[in-house]
Amino acid sequence: MNLRTKPTWELRAIVKALSLPVSSFLNTDEDNQRLEQAQIVLYERRLKNSQPIKMEVKWLDQFTLHYALD
Repeated sequence: MNLRTKPTWELRAIVKALSLPVSSFLNTDEDNQRLEQAQIVLYERRLKNSQPIKMEVKWLDQFTLHYALD
C-alpha cells in the first residue's frame, strides 16, 4: 500500500486507529508496519511544510511588484 499518495487526514486516522491501546495487541505485523510507515510519512510532511519559503520582493516600477522565489 502506497501511503504517500493518501491525504494527511487519512494518515492521521490510520495512526489513531492502529495505535489505540485496546487494538494494539490485535494488530498484525502488517498493521504494525502500516502504522510505522504512516508515522514516517506524516513526519516527513511536517518537516516539508515547516521550512520557510525564501521570497524576494522587488518594485519594478511604482505600480508593479515582482516576486522572486529562491
